[in-house]
Amino acid sequence: MPPTTSTTFMVVAMLRDDTDLAEFAALRDDEHKQLEVLRSAGRVGAHYVSPARGATFIEVIADDEKQVAETLATLPFARFFDADVYPTTPPDPAEAAHRARFSAANSPLRSTGE
Repeated sequence: MPPTTSTTFMVVAMLRDDTDLAEFAALRDDEHKQLEVLRSAGRVGAHYVSPARGATFIEVIADDEKQVAETLATLPFARFFDADVYPTTPPDPAEAAHRARFSAANSPLRSTGE
C-alpha cells in the first residue's frame, strides 16, 4: 500500500516515431504483467490507450515525480514513449466514494455468496 502522503499523477505518453513495432508487439505480454504487478502494489491505477493517436494515459500513485519516473522505468514499453507527468488534485468526495464502491465491487476478496 502506498504511503498516505502519496499523490496521484497522470502520465500522458506519446509513442515515439522511431519505435520498432515488431519489438513493441513482442513485449506486450510483459508490459501487461508488469502493469498488474504495479496495480497490485498500489503504484498504478487507471490505464488507457489511444492507438489511433499513439498515446497512453497512466495514473501513477507516488510521493513525487522522481518516484513516478522510477515506476515508469519498470515498464517494458517505457523506452518507446516520451512521457509528460502531471500532478493531480485529490478526488472530490463523490469521486472518492465511486472509487471505493468500484474497488470493493471488483476486489478478489469480496464475498461471492458461496
